[in-house]
Amino acid sequence: MNAKLLISTVTALFISACSNSHDTNNIQPALLTEVTPSVLQELGDAIVKLKGGSTPTLAIDVFTHTPQLLLSYGQSAVKNTAGMSYTELSALPISAFELQLREKQCVLYYPKTTQFIVLQYSSCIAYESED
Repeated sequence: MNAKLLISTVTALFISACSNSHDTNNIQPALLTEVTPSVLQELGDAIVKLKGGSTPTLAIDVFTHTPQLLLSYGQSAVKNTAGMSYTELSALPISAFELQLREKQCVLYYPKTTQFIVLQYSSCIAYESED
């Protein structure tokens, strides 16, 4: 009886692993093909829906060179020896996002919550790393 249970468990794990690896094959990092004011608005709205807070100011070339976006907010009150203020990255809250192609749809993915939003007005292409 234990051998049947072991075989069933191993078979179930194997099938699960195969189906999960198939799902991730359909997910690719992506780049925007065009950035317009409506695309920037859609990305800002998606960021707010995924993490909350206020709409961030995004660069006009966001997601055109890299599929990742790091957002930091707030300031550190640290001063160096010359008395000039500077920001310590370790003191800033940082949020990471990734633009992805999923099933031929352009999505914004938030790894912290593993959630994503399908983008209606954004057009993406698969990102090919230069490595």
